[in-house]
Amino acid sequence: MSIYKYIILVFIALPLLGSCSKEDDLTPSNADINGFAPEPTDNSLTAQIRNNFYKATGAYLLFNDTLVSKSTNGQPELFDITYAMVGSGSVSSHNYQYTYITDAAEQQQAANALQKYLTRRLGKQVPFSFLLVDDIYYIKSNRKKKHLDYLLGTRGYVISTRNGEMYDDPQNYFNDMLLNIVIDRFNRQSSKVTDPFYAYSKDHYGEYLTDDEMAIENVEHTYGFMEKFDTWGDGSYSLPYEVRDVKDYISAVVTMTRDEFEAKYGDYSVMVEKYDMMRSIITNMGFNLNAGD
Repeated sequence: MSIYKYIILVFIALPLLGSCSKEDDLTPSNADINGFAPEPTDNSLTAQIRNNFYKATGAYLLFNDTLVSKSTNGQPELFDITYAMVGSGSVSSHNYQYTYITDAAEQQQAANALQKYLTRRLGKQVPFSFLLVDDIYYIKSNRKKKHLDYLLGTRGYVISTRNGEMYDDPQNYFNDMLLNIVIDRFNRQSSKVTDPFYAYSKDHYGEYLTDDEMAIENVEHTYGFMEKFDTWGDGSYSLPYEVRDVKDYISAVVTMTRDEFEAKYGDYSVMVEKYDMMRSIITNMGFNLNAGD
């Protein structure tokens, strides 16, 4: 082999050797660490509750906002609810603090309620994770505590038991959360999805009612609305705008069966049709409304 061919082969081989070296250097040493799951060696009752919850729902369950994994500076990673999309406490600048559930029996009770009354109904809309605590609060400017039932963020949901109040009426406790979650998802849909609902009452949103219309019994129901509003307190009424109409019907779908709704509003076909349309949209978004029945 001539000296020139040898030199050429050396130049070809050098980049390949460098590539192998770089790949070895870039291989992360902790790539298999999942900070949202218990450590594999953790056989505690709390770890079992968390693992069983994940198997049943596909969502990670936390009882502490300190995760297993480490950040790049060696400090424990925190579950940071820096952006709350909907629901109470939606201002992201607050320094939220939590009171943890530390007793395994109470953790199991809270996890069971969460799974039965919320996660099963979320269907395909279950978030990545839940942080389940006894209390969520932040300190207001007057140094008093502001307590919250839940925070809905991009990384997961923080759910409070309100120091046990949740168990008094878990169905209604979680209905309020579900309502806000569904409203948020509905408002993220394309107009192609939502327009069929708006079509029923689109000509009457925000309309002021005339004296002749007011003479019609339950005129608001005739136009497909739950209620009318005396905005200025002077006896002149107007019909709701889209935002209120959506909230009213999502609330009805979340809290009432079709039979219950028809028993109350069955004399007004447009209302029953709007209920059916809203229920269809919510179901198509992936929610499982019958799961909590």
